[in-house]
Amino acid sequence: MHVGATPVLVDILADTWCLDPVKVEAAITPRTKAIIATHLYGSVCDMDALLEIGRRHGIAVIEDAAEAIGSAYAGKRAGALGAFGTFSFHGTKTLTTGEGGMFVTHDRALYERVLTLSNHGRAKGETRQFWPSAIGFKYKMSNLQAAIGCAQLERIDDLIAQKRAIFRMYAEALAPLASHLSLNVEHPGTVNGYWMPTVVFHEHVKFDRDALLAAFKADQIDGRVFFWPLSELGLEGLQRPVETPVAHGIYRRAVNLPSYHDMGPAEIERVAAIVRRFCEA
Repeated sequence: MHVGATPVLVDILADTWCLDPVKVEAAITPRTKAIIATHLYGSVCDMDALLEIGRRHGIAVIEDAAEAIGSAYAGKRAGALGAFGTFSFHGTKTLTTGEGGMFVTHDRALYERVLTLSNHGRAKGETRQFWPSAIGFKYKMSNLQAAIGCAQLERIDDLIAQKRAIFRMYAEALAPLASHLSLNVEHPGTVNGYWMPTVVFHEHVKFDRDALLAAFKADQIDGRVFFWPLSELGLEGLQRPVETPVAHGIYRRAVNLPSYHDMGPAEIERVAAIVRRFCEA
């Protein structure tokens, strides 16, 4: 919307919580410019299907991989499959510099264009000092943030491994509740970075999300709501009626569980015990 585009919202898949390719294709018109494939909570979109749709319609597929460091699809890392990918280094992410993010692409011309736009519109190779060739932006990361990011990259494999270990502990601790809830999926051929372990209660279960979050808070545990459907926010430009029954059916039945890097079995069990007691009640 900042660049004058009109967002077209489509529904998600019930298991990965990512774009439903069938709904994506049904929403394409001659005016469609791109597909934004958002990898949610570490799950990866069905990139084969989305890329094929993009090829047939001649439109780009952009990867929002903000939550997918450590995730992979068909042997390739999330963010490396589309026209370009974006990552977030927000303080909650697996790899953080406090704030900021990263742009990645295989397209050299696009890369140079983005560098120019991010640095006040000053193009590489311009001999005139402080001469902008276009109206640009100030999207530069500080040297201090970059240094933190480089240090984090040196231990990225350990950071991802710990995220995956935390999820495995949750999956084991909550396995007895399979009739009540499900967690993030990892389909064959994919790797889930499990940025945010998430429980989704089944539709037949009487579930009060706010009551569970209050139970966490009472024990000084931080839980998060599942992301709101964008069409629920009442923002100008997003108020058109959309048919997204899966997205609207999930967000009220789901919560994100704590997953900070140093969590161990005792902390996992403390959280899981509250979820188990909540289900028993």
